[in-house]
Amino acid sequence: MPQGSVVGPEMFIAYSAPIEDIINGHNLCSMSYADDTQLYVLIKPSDRTSMLSKLEDCIRDIHSWLTENKLMMNDSKTELLHVKSRYARSVPEDISITIGNATIASSPEVRDLGVLFDENLKMVSHVNDICRRASYAIHRIGKLRRYLDSDNTEKLVHAFVTSRLDNCNSILVGLPDKDISKLQRVQNMAARVVTLTRKSDHITPVLYKLHWLPVRERIVYKILLLTFKILNGEAPAYLSNLVSRYIPSRTLRSASRNLLSEIPSKTVTYGRCFSVVAPKFWNSLPDSIRNSATTAQLKSRMKTHLFKSVYDTK
Repeated sequence: MPQGSVVGPEMFIAYSAPIEDIINGHNLCSMSYADDTQLYVLIKPSDRTSMLSKLEDCIRDIHSWLTENKLMMNDSKTELLHVKSRYARSVPEDISITIGNATIASSPEVRDLGVLFDENLKMVSHVNDICRRASYAIHRIGKLRRYLDSDNTEKLVHAFVTSRLDNCNSILVGLPDKDISKLQRVQNMAARVVTLTRKSDHITPVLYKLHWLPVRERIVYKILLLTFKILNGEAPAYLSNLVSRYIPSRTLRSASRNLLSEIPSKTVTYGRCFSVVAPKFWNSLPDSIRNSATTAQLKSRMKTHLFKSVYDTK
Protein backbone atom coordinates (compact mmCIF):
# COMPACT_ATOMS: atom_id res chain seq x y z
CA MET A 1 0.00 0.00 0.00
CA PRO A 2 1.63 3.30 -1.02
CA GLN A 3 1.85 5.75 1.84
CA GLY A 4 -0.77 8.46 1.42
CA SER A 5 -3.11 6.35 -0.70
CA VAL A 6 -6.86 6.85 -0.27
CA VAL A 7 -7.72 3.27 0.67
CA GLY A 8 -4.48 2.69 2.55
CA PRO A 9 -5.78 3.32 6.11
CA GLU A 10 -8.87 1.14 5.64
CA MET A 11 -6.86 -1.70 4.10
CA PHE A 12 -4.30 -1.50 6.91
CA ILE A 13 -7.02 -1.62 9.59
CA ALA A 14 -8.59 -4.65 7.94
CA TYR A 15 -5.20 -6.36 7.62
CA SER A 16 -4.21 -5.72 11.24
CA ALA A 17 -7.64 -6.48 12.77
CA PRO A 18 -6.42 -9.74 14.45
CA ILE A 19 -4.32 -7.63 16.82
CA GLU A 20 -7.51 -6.72 18.65
CA ASP A 21 -8.34 -10.42 19.06
CA ILE A 22 -4.93 -10.98 20.63
CA ILE A 23 -5.48 -8.11 23.07
CA ASN A 24 -8.96 -9.37 23.99
CA GLY A 25 -7.47 -12.81 24.59
CA HIS A 26 -5.31 -11.28 27.33
CA ASN A 27 -8.33 -9.44 28.81
CA LEU A 28 -6.76 -6.02 28.27
CA CYS A 29 -8.37 -2.81 27.08
CA SER A 30 -7.11 -1.14 23.92
CA MET A 31 -7.68 1.69 21.50
CA SER A 32 -6.36 1.93 17.95
CA TYR A 33 -6.04 4.69 15.41
CA ALA A 34 -4.55 3.61 12.07
CA ASP A 35 -1.15 2.08 12.97
CA ASP A 36 -1.16 3.46 16.53
CA THR A 37 -2.30 0.90 19.11
CA GLN A 38 -2.58 1.63 22.83
CA LEU A 39 -2.97 -0.84 25.67
CA TYR A 40 -4.55 0.07 29.00
CA VAL A 41 -4.21 -1.79 32.26
CA LEU A 42 -5.33 -0.94 35.80
CA ILE A 43 -2.51 -1.64 38.22
CA LYS A 44 -3.15 -2.05 41.94
CA PRO A 45 -0.26 -2.23 44.43
CA SER A 46 -1.19 -5.82 45.36
CA ASP A 47 -1.03 -7.22 41.79
CA ARG A 48 1.49 -4.89 40.20
CA THR A 49 3.96 -7.60 39.13
CA SER A 50 1.32 -9.90 37.66
CA MET A 51 -0.38 -7.12 35.68
CA LEU A 52 2.91 -5.91 34.21
CA SER A 53 3.76 -9.47 33.22
CA LYS A 54 0.35 -9.78 31.60
CA LEU A 55 1.01 -6.59 29.65
CA GLU A 56 4.42 -7.87 28.51
CA ASP A 57 2.92 -11.20 27.43
CA CYS A 58 0.30 -9.43 25.34
CA ILE A 59 2.91 -7.25 23.64
CA ARG A 60 5.08 -10.31 23.00
CA ASP A 61 2.18 -12.09 21.25
CA ILE A 62 1.46 -8.97 19.18
CA HIS A 63 5.13 -8.80 18.22
CA SER A 64 5.03 -12.44 17.08
CA TRP A 65 1.90 -11.86 14.98
CA LEU A 66 3.44 -8.79 13.34
CA THR A 67 6.58 -10.74 12.45
CA GLU A 68 4.56 -13.58 10.93
CA ASN A 69 2.51 -11.14 8.85
CA LYS A 70 5.41 -9.11 7.45
CA LEU A 71 4.88 -6.11 9.75
CA MET A 72 7.38 -4.51 12.09
CA MET A 73 7.07 -3.02 15.55
CA ASN A 74 9.79 -0.60 16.63
CA ASP A 75 10.42 -1.65 20.23
CA SER A 76 12.42 1.45 21.15
CA LYS A 77 9.63 3.79 20.02
CA THR A 78 7.10 2.24 22.36
CA GLU A 79 6.14 4.60 25.19
CA LEU A 80 4.81 3.89 28.66
CA LEU A 81 2.77 6.32 30.74
CA HIS A 82 1.93 5.58 34.36
CA VAL A 83 -1.09 7.72 35.23
CA LYS A 84 -1.44 8.27 38.94
CA SER A 85 -2.96 10.74 41.36
CA ARG A 86 -0.69 13.47 42.63
CA TYR A 87 -2.54 13.24 45.96
CA ALA A 88 -2.01 9.51 46.45
CA ARG A 89 -0.27 8.70 49.71
CA SER A 90 1.40 5.51 48.55
CA VAL A 91 2.40 5.66 44.90
CA PRO A 92 4.69 2.89 43.57
CA GLU A 93 8.02 3.83 42.13
CA ASP A 94 8.40 4.34 38.39
CA ILE A 95 7.47 1.21 36.50
CA SER A 96 9.03 -0.28 33.39
CA ILE A 97 8.34 -3.10 30.94
CA THR A 98 10.56 -5.19 28.68
CA ILE A 99 9.77 -5.33 24.97
CA GLY A 100 12.15 -7.47 22.94
CA ASN A 101 15.64 -6.26 23.77
CA ALA A 102 14.46 -2.84 24.99
CA THR A 103 13.45 -1.80 28.49
CA ILE A 104 10.78 0.89 28.40
CA ALA A 105 10.60 3.11 31.49
CA SER A 106 7.56 5.22 32.26
CA SER A 107 7.72 8.71 30.80
CA PRO A 108 6.57 11.88 32.60
CA GLU A 109 4.49 12.76 29.53
CA VAL A 110 3.66 11.28 26.12
CA ARG A 111 2.04 12.68 22.97
CA ASP A 112 -1.11 10.97 21.75
CA LEU A 113 -2.67 12.22 18.49
CA GLY A 114 -1.25 15.67 19.09
CA VAL A 115 -2.16 15.87 22.79
CA LEU A 116 0.47 15.85 25.54
CA PHE A 117 -0.66 13.71 28.48
CA ASP A 118 1.28 13.89 31.73
CA GLU A 119 1.33 11.34 34.52
CA ASN A 120 -1.04 13.38 36.73
CA LEU A 121 -3.31 14.56 33.90
CA LYS A 122 -2.74 18.20 34.86
CA MET A 123 -2.42 19.05 31.14
CA VAL A 124 -0.03 21.93 31.89
CA SER A 125 2.47 20.82 29.25
CA HIS A 126 -0.30 20.47 26.67
CA VAL A 127 -1.66 23.96 27.39
CA ASN A 128 1.83 25.45 27.14
CA ASP A 129 2.41 23.60 23.86
CA ILE A 130 -0.82 24.99 22.40
CA CYS A 131 0.07 28.51 23.48
CA ARG A 132 3.58 28.25 22.02
CA ARG A 133 2.43 26.97 18.63
CA ALA A 134 -0.56 29.30 18.38
CA SER A 135 1.46 32.35 19.43
CA TYR A 136 4.02 31.58 16.74
CA ALA A 137 1.22 31.38 14.16
CA ILE A 138 -0.19 34.73 15.35
CA HIS A 139 3.26 36.27 15.05
CA ARG A 140 3.59 35.02 11.47
CA ILE A 141 0.08 36.25 10.55
CA GLY A 142 0.92 39.62 12.08
CA LYS A 143 3.82 39.98 9.64
CA LEU A 144 1.34 39.70 6.76
CA ARG A 145 -1.49 41.71 8.31
CA ARG A 146 -0.76 44.91 6.38
CA TYR A 147 -1.36 43.07 3.09
CA LEU A 148 -4.63 41.39 4.16
CA ASP A 149 -8.16 42.55 4.86
CA SER A 150 -10.05 41.54 8.01
CA ASP A 151 -11.96 38.65 6.41
CA ASN A 152 -8.88 36.91 5.03
CA THR A 153 -6.98 37.53 8.26
CA GLU A 154 -9.79 35.90 10.21
CA LYS A 155 -9.65 32.88 7.91
CA LEU A 156 -5.94 32.51 8.60
CA VAL A 157 -6.53 32.84 12.33
CA HIS A 158 -9.19 30.11 12.28
CA ALA A 159 -6.92 27.85 10.23
CA PHE A 160 -3.75 28.20 12.32
CA VAL A 161 -4.89 29.43 15.76
CA THR A 162 -8.52 28.58 16.47
CA SER A 163 -8.00 25.06 15.15
CA ARG A 164 -5.30 24.53 17.79
CA LEU A 165 -7.45 25.94 20.57
CA ASP A 166 -10.39 23.71 19.59
CA ASN A 167 -8.47 20.50 18.89
CA CYS A 168 -9.38 17.97 21.60
CA ASN A 169 -10.36 20.88 23.86
CA SER A 170 -12.95 18.80 25.71
CA ILE A 171 -10.15 17.20 27.75
CA LEU A 172 -9.34 20.64 29.16
CA VAL A 173 -12.63 20.94 31.03
CA GLY A 174 -12.26 21.70 34.71
CA LEU A 175 -8.69 22.98 34.49
CA PRO A 176 -7.69 25.79 36.88
CA ASP A 177 -8.32 29.37 35.79
CA LYS A 178 -4.60 30.01 35.42
CA ASP A 179 -4.36 27.42 32.64
CA ILE A 180 -7.54 28.49 30.82
CA SER A 181 -6.36 32.11 31.07
CA LYS A 182 -3.25 31.22 29.06
CA LEU A 183 -5.42 29.96 26.22
CA GLN A 184 -7.73 32.93 26.52
CA ARG A 185 -4.80 35.33 26.14
CA VAL A 186 -3.90 33.57 22.89
CA GLN A 187 -7.44 34.02 21.58
CA ASN A 188 -7.34 37.67 22.66
CA MET A 189 -4.10 38.21 20.73
CA ALA A 190 -5.66 36.63 17.64
CA ALA A 191 -8.70 38.90 17.94
CA ARG A 192 -6.48 41.99 18.17
CA VAL A 193 -4.62 40.96 15.02
CA VAL A 194 -7.86 40.49 13.08
CA THR A 195 -9.40 43.79 14.20
CA LEU A 196 -6.16 45.80 14.56
CA THR A 197 -7.10 46.60 18.15
CA ARG A 198 -4.53 48.12 20.48
CA LYS A 199 -3.34 46.23 23.54
CA SER A 200 -4.74 48.92 25.80
CA ASP A 201 -8.30 48.50 24.49
CA HIS A 202 -10.75 46.25 26.30
CA ILE A 203 -11.02 42.86 24.60
CA THR A 204 -14.63 41.90 25.44
CA PRO A 205 -16.24 44.24 22.85
CA VAL A 206 -13.79 42.90 20.27
CA LEU A 207 -14.75 39.27 20.88
CA TYR A 208 -18.41 40.29 20.88
CA LYS A 209 -18.02 42.01 17.51
CA LEU A 210 -16.28 38.97 16.03
CA HIS A 211 -18.97 36.73 17.56
CA TRP A 212 -16.31 34.50 19.11
CA LEU A 213 -17.06 32.39 22.15
CA PRO A 214 -14.35 32.56 24.84
CA VAL A 215 -12.15 29.50 25.37
CA ARG A 216 -14.05 28.15 28.39
CA GLU A 217 -17.39 28.31 26.56
CA ARG A 218 -15.84 26.68 23.48
CA ILE A 219 -14.92 23.73 25.70
CA VAL A 220 -18.49 23.49 27.00
CA TYR A 221 -19.77 23.75 23.43
CA LYS A 222 -17.63 20.78 22.34
CA ILE A 223 -18.80 18.61 25.25
CA LEU A 224 -22.46 19.40 24.61
CA LEU A 225 -22.06 18.64 20.91
CA LEU A 226 -20.52 15.26 21.72
CA THR A 227 -23.34 14.57 24.18
CA PHE A 228 -25.97 15.32 21.52
CA LYS A 229 -24.26 12.94 19.09
CA ILE A 230 -24.20 10.23 21.76
CA LEU A 231 -27.94 10.56 22.38
CA ASN A 232 -28.62 10.37 18.65
CA GLY A 233 -26.42 7.38 17.91
CA GLU A 234 -23.73 9.35 16.09
CA ALA A 235 -20.87 8.74 18.54
CA PRO A 236 -18.58 5.73 19.04
CA ALA A 237 -19.42 3.15 21.67
CA TYR A 238 -16.59 4.10 24.04
CA LEU A 239 -18.28 7.50 24.48
CA SER A 240 -21.87 6.22 24.45
CA ASN A 241 -21.10 3.93 27.38
CA LEU A 242 -20.12 6.88 29.56
CA VAL A 243 -23.57 8.48 29.87
CA SER A 244 -27.08 7.18 30.43
CA ARG A 245 -30.54 8.71 30.19
CA TYR A 246 -32.31 9.74 33.37
CA ILE A 247 -35.18 7.38 34.15
CA PRO A 248 -37.17 8.41 37.26
CA SER A 249 -38.38 5.71 39.63
CA ARG A 250 -41.98 6.86 39.12
CA THR A 251 -43.83 8.76 36.41
CA LEU A 252 -42.71 12.38 36.47
CA ARG A 253 -42.77 15.23 34.00
CA SER A 254 -38.97 15.19 33.96
CA ALA A 255 -39.10 11.82 32.17
CA SER A 256 -39.85 13.61 28.89
CA ARG A 257 -37.22 16.34 29.26
CA ASN A 258 -34.38 14.34 27.68
CA LEU A 259 -32.20 14.48 30.80
CA LEU A 260 -29.13 12.43 31.72
CA SER A 261 -28.24 10.74 34.98
CA GLU A 262 -25.69 12.80 36.89
CA ILE A 263 -22.75 11.14 38.64
CA PRO A 264 -21.46 12.78 41.83
CA SER A 265 -17.71 13.33 42.09
CA LYS A 266 -15.64 13.42 45.26
CA THR A 267 -12.41 14.78 43.78
CA VAL A 268 -11.53 17.58 41.40
CA THR A 269 -9.66 15.26 39.03
CA TYR A 270 -12.54 12.79 38.77
CA GLY A 271 -14.91 15.73 38.39
CA ARG A 272 -13.25 16.46 35.04
CA CYS A 273 -14.34 13.10 33.59
CA PHE A 274 -16.67 13.20 30.61
CA SER A 275 -19.16 10.96 32.44
CA VAL A 276 -19.43 13.61 35.16
CA VAL A 277 -19.37 16.92 33.28
CA ALA A 278 -21.43 15.88 30.23
CA PRO A 279 -24.69 15.17 32.15
CA LYS A 280 -24.19 18.28 34.28
CA PHE A 281 -23.78 20.59 31.28
CA TRP A 282 -26.52 18.86 29.30
CA ASN A 283 -29.13 19.04 32.07
CA SER A 284 -28.43 22.75 32.57
CA LEU A 285 -29.52 23.55 28.99
CA PRO A 286 -33.03 24.84 28.29
CA ASP A 287 -35.50 22.21 27.08
CA SER A 288 -35.70 23.82 23.65
CA ILE A 289 -31.98 23.17 23.06
CA ARG A 290 -31.94 19.63 24.43
CA ASN A 291 -34.86 18.72 22.16
CA SER A 292 -33.21 19.99 18.97
CA ALA A 293 -34.08 17.85 15.97
CA THR A 294 -30.80 18.09 14.07
CA THR A 295 -27.13 18.75 14.77
CA ALA A 296 -27.24 21.99 12.80
CA GLN A 297 -30.20 23.19 14.85
CA LEU A 298 -28.46 22.29 18.10
CA LYS A 299 -25.28 24.14 17.08
CA SER A 300 -27.18 27.30 16.26
CA ARG A 301 -29.28 27.29 19.43
CA MET A 302 -26.39 26.28 21.65
CA LYS A 303 -24.02 28.96 20.39
CA THR A 304 -26.72 31.60 20.82
CA HIS A 305 -27.38 30.40 24.36
CA LEU A 306 -23.70 30.37 25.35
CA PHE A 307 -23.06 33.68 23.61
CA LYS A 308 -25.85 35.38 25.55
CA SER A 309 -24.75 33.81 28.84
CA VAL A 310 -21.26 35.28 28.38
CA TYR A 311 -21.83 38.73 26.92
CA ASP A 312 -25.29 39.68 28.26
CA THR A 313 -23.90 39.59 31.79
CA LYS A 314 -20.91 41.85 31.02
